[in-house]
Amino acid sequence: MVIAVAGSGGKTTRIHKLRDQWLSQGKTVFVGTTTHMKIEKETILDPSIEEIKEQLEKKNYCMAGTSIAGTQKIGPLPDEILKQAADFADAALIEADGSRGLPVKYPDSYEPVIPDFADEIQIVTGLSALGRTCREAAHRKDLVLQCLGIKEDDILEPVHLQRLVTEGYVNPLRRRYPSARVRVCPGQVNTLYEKVIARFLQEEKDVSLIQKEWFSSQPKLIIFGAGHVARQLLKLAGFLDFYTIVLDDREEFANREKLPEADEVYCCDFQKAEEYLPEGDQHYYVVVTRGHAGDEICVKKVLARSYAYLGMIGSRKKVKAAFESLEAQGFSKEAVEGIHAPIGLAIGARTPEEIAVSIAAELIQIKNQGTVSTMTKELLETQENGVLCIIIKKSGSSPRGVGSMMLVCKDKVIGSIGGGALENEVIRTAPQISQITVRDFSLSNEESANLGMICGGTNQILFVPICQ
Repeated sequence: MVIAVAGSGGKTTRIHKLRDQWLSQGKTVFVGTTTHMKIEKETILDPSIEEIKEQLEKKNYCMAGTSIAGTQKIGPLPDEILKQAADFADAALIEADGSRGLPVKYPDSYEPVIPDFADEIQIVTGLSALGRTCREAAHRKDLVLQCLGIKEDDILEPVHLQRLVTEGYVNPLRRRYPSARVRVCPGQVNTLYEKVIARFLQEEKDVSLIQKEWFSSQPKLIIFGAGHVARQLLKLAGFLDFYTIVLDDREEFANREKLPEADEVYCCDFQKAEEYLPEGDQHYYVVVTRGHAGDEICVKKVLARSYAYLGMIGSRKKVKAAFESLEAQGFSKEAVEGIHAPIGLAIGARTPEEIAVSIAAELIQIKNQGTVSTMTKELLETQENGVLCIIIKKSGSSPRGVGSMMLVCKDKVIGSIGGGALENEVIRTAPQISQITVRDFSLSNEESANLGMICGGTNQILFVPICQ
């Protein structure tokens, strides 16, 4: 088996992975290049075919190439020796391209340099390019810009990587080497989002189906104050899939025993609150401290940041005085009037429980004006293998929106697409999925009742196998 590895952003890592797989099976492996490759330990320089065969027989592994003066790289062996080495080994892995360490590339007319005897060509592209500019991430930049029709400071997205791979490598190589298998093998894959993108590239499915915002962490709710209202709000926040952080300056209130529902609890001076606030600009802040002075300190901390929501408890009289004070201290009228105060929807709430409900309702109202992920931290950071199930279209009744997802593993499920019998049906389907699949769960009113939905409708589920 002769495998040529081309592209950018992880070719050497790919070769190492393939080498280790073959060696673990007791096979002999030869590694070489048709261009240039970084020299590694025990690499044979300028060898004869007899020296290559001897090392393969002794160690099951040989990396060889020609020496290049003044560099730490090897060049290609003569064609005859390279062919003989490939024939002698069970597996020959040939690095057939160069990208100067950059994650994406469009090949020049003479690239990649594929041996005529290659059985398979694996195209690597580095997903670390996502979110970076073409200027930062691209080799053969002018060719990349020409292919994509973008500017060098435009941000690279999955559709760009797919086009570069398809037009630069897959299509021309399949025409040029019709007897070789050509496949895409993305590199530099770390996050769940990148794993999904990688799977779409591997299967050559339209990657534009995937929306990056689906893979944001669940919204964070930061509560200043740990009194009665905060404790009741915590119960609702967990039910609504918020990640919760509570800060208070009283040890008897800010502790795990009193606040078991909170994800994080900090006892701190409100003047130092910024040390405990999360990074990001789409968080939700609720100010319910025990007094006006604490409220104002916390509000000022939040106004100095970007946020999705800021609410402050208090009577209209107290709120008016607080707003005047904030404006007098230099905060803009627009920023101050953007504070939700008195906090919560006007439902006539009186008790801590009712006030918590009014706040939760307002949070829902603000959150659902845009696309907000309900992905838990556990799902976002998981390293488990399984089938990722994503709602990509819905009509009728469904407790979760488009972008909601869960990972069905061999012995557990991480995340949720709404619970109930519909979720159970998707969980039963997932183990049968071996490639990217879209299925409709269409229900009549009677069927929907059986699946725990209020009325008939359709949920379109995307199944994506995920493996490390």
